[in-house]
Amino acid sequence: MAKKMNKRKKMVRGAAVFVALAAMAVIIRAIIRKRRPRITYGPMHERDRIRFDYLNQKIWQSDVLCKNMLRFERAAFFNLCSIIRDRKLLEDSPHLSVEQQLAMFLHTIGHNLRNRVVSANFCRSYGTTSIYFRKVLHAIGELRNDYIRPPSLETPTKIAGNHRFDPYFKVISKTIR
Repeated sequence: MAKKMNKRKKMVRGAAVFVALAAMAVIIRAIIRKRRPRITYGPMHERDRIRFDYLNQKIWQSDVLCKNMLRFERAAFFNLCSIIRDRKLLEDSPHLSVEQQLAMFLHTIGHNLRNRVVSANFCRSYGTTSIYFRKVLHAIGELRNDYIRPPSLETPTKIAGNHRFDPYFKVISKTIR
């Protein structure tokens, strides 16, 4: 009986020591975290200025540059931005406006680029580029009922009467026996 009591006391004492050590470890870790200097980054406004300058020089400077980079003229681009913003499909983030988000998306699909290339061009991280690509893709998808017309099932008269193209557009129905 005495052996069982000693064994039980040792187990309780061991558990108490373990709890005390775990509590001390948590307290010491909290003290070390308070002493450790925080990682500071360069001023964000300077990076934002560089990114905005890129958009001004490469995209928004003229209709020709905008059309070459985004496959959109400036008026149509800003009109699409206002539609997306008005419908609350996209919002400005602290360091990325709706225009920048849409510009990255259109540049990606307009030139069939990888997100890594676009992230280097727009001075963004790969993760940021990927996240905003998906957000803009979803926003464009929400506009599908208003701006994307389903294809017509009728053959245009210009093709139907033309002997050069007509054989390729004929539907040959076969009856199964």
